Amino acid sequence: MFVAFDYYYTKSILGAAAAANRNGLCFSRDPVRAFAFAPDCSCIRHWLGNSYEFKTNSLGFRDERIREVPATDARPRILILGDSAPEGMTSWHDSFIGRVASGFPQYDFLNGSVEGYSPSNYLNTERMVVQDGIDFDEVIVFIDISDAQDEAAFFHDKDSSGAVSLPSRKVSRSSTYSNVRLWIDNNLLLTNDVFQFFEKALVGLGWYQLDLGHGGNEFDLERSAWTYRKVSDAEPYETGYAPLGLEGGIAKEKEKMDVLYRELRERNIPISVVVYPWPAQLAHDNVDSRGVRIWRDWCAGKCKRFVDLFPVFFAIKDACPLTQPGCWYLSSFVFGDTHYNSAGDALVADVLTKSLLQTAPTKRQPVVSGDDAKRSVSATGR
Repeated sequence: MFVAFDYYYTKSILGAAAAANRNGLCFSRDPVRAFAFAPDCSCIRHWLGNSYEFKTNSLGFRDERIREVPATDARPRILILGDSAPEGMTSWHDSFIGRVASGFPQYDFLNGSVEGYSPSNYLNTERMVVQDGIDFDEVIVFIDISDAQDEAAFFHDKDSSGAVSLPSRKVSRSSTYSNVRLWIDNNLLLTNDVFQFFEKALVGLGWYQLDLGHGGNEFDLERSAWTYRKVSDAEPYETGYAPLGLEGGIAKEKEKMDVLYRELRERNIPISVVVYPWPAQLAHDNVDSRGVRIWRDWCAGKCKRFVDLFPVFFAIKDACPLTQPGCWYLSSFVFGDTHYNSAGDALVADVLTKSLLQTAPTKRQPVVSGDDAKRSVSATGR
């Protein structure tokens, strides 16, 4: 009787939510980036039991409100490039980009992050902004742990333009438990709460095995495991890194970032890089993860700022009592997910705030061509 009640109760709740979200999810097809957000869109997004208002501006970027982005702004303008973490899988004001933007009204933040993006589309998004005639003064790239697999197996270059296509198929492996757990999550909200009560208790005790049917163990997903164990170069997305393999994916990441850096340098625009851990790194890796070392080394001589978020989250882990070694996950992450919760977003926003206070963004000096310089000398007589 309880299960039957739970099933029909869940259907009524989820059905009402679907009916209220008639505008869809604001996603649209894109000939260069494969997918993007539609401009000037408003909808209600749902993410693991959380619902939040979602809006995009005239560029198709997530924003606090629907607005027309002017070509120029008197304030220093910062272009954010990343995937789901900086996009924010929560309300705008609770996301770490929203928090930082609220704390620095003297800057204009353009959040070009989209769930699933990686360096290929970080580059394509920056090029789109330039082609649209939008001026900006700094680029901050949030490099995700999953970018290595995305470049190796998910995004394929169509041609030399940088436009990308997606794989024709993806391979997922799930156990019987995983399938049952996902069915409960989707169809029995009350029963799911009971399961989560015990799952949270086990994770708190340091049992890093959590499979809610969303792709495997949240503490050891193939997308995040490459920094501390061997992953498959033969299996296709999303169980492996074929066709390029892990090292090929990392090389492609660097290649795309090199192009982005050179194109920005030609326009006198500085680049910055932020790296951040997934639960897998905190459970199985260390603060000097390979993912950190790769981008710290890449940034040498290139980046205006290199922001490493690993230390602040490892400090949270180290502060957990011996009786609750997994408290860091419960306190900083959305349960059953790899994304930060409100407290985790606040930690990220605090670190970013300190970086912006230490090295303030400034309006860039436009690059003057040789002919322009000659005209300037002639006009001033100097």
